[in-house]
Amino acid sequence: MGASVEFRAEGLPLPPGELDDDLARLDRLVAATGARTVRVLGDLVQGAVKAATEARVAEWRASLPAALELVPGNHDRHQATLPAAWGVTMLPALVHEGPFAFSHAPTAVPSAFVWAGHVHPTATLSGRADRLRFPAFVVVPGLGLLPAFSRFTGGATIRASPGLQRFLCVEGEVVALELTE
Repeated sequence: MGASVEFRAEGLPLPPGELDDDLARLDRLVAATGARTVRVLGDLVQGAVKAATEARVAEWRASLPAALELVPGNHDRHQATLPAAWGVTMLPALVHEGPFAFSHAPTAVPSAFVWAGHVHPTATLSGRADRLRFPAFVVVPGLGLLPAFSRFTGGATIRASPGLQRFLCVEGEVVALELTE
């Protein structure tokens, strides 16, 4: 959380509001689904947490009616501890739950379908003059890659291939993409 705050502090001219937008979107999803737990598959933070980010997330967290869990990612490992007011339960690098395993980086786990967050897949739709890029869920046998939640986060474009399914996040909907582009 707060990657844009971190980059702005380094002098990059980025528009404000990314954190508030992400938190509001997460609130809406928790309310719509009745989720009791939000499990983040890594990269909750980018670098050291700035005071403004710490305070804003603590304020938001106080009203979130769900547990918040973190499977640490490569960016989280650079943060010694997360602010206590965030109420984040730190989980191990690999979590097994029923037929699933949860990890930051894609990994093969025999007898479990793995959900991973590191890649931040996207898919591109092209027309004659336009190209649109969307966050995407990607599923292959034994593995599901989750799109980045923050709109500020980039991602890797995943092209169509046999045995691979892509589901695009488009205007609040999840849409299956056909094999061919």
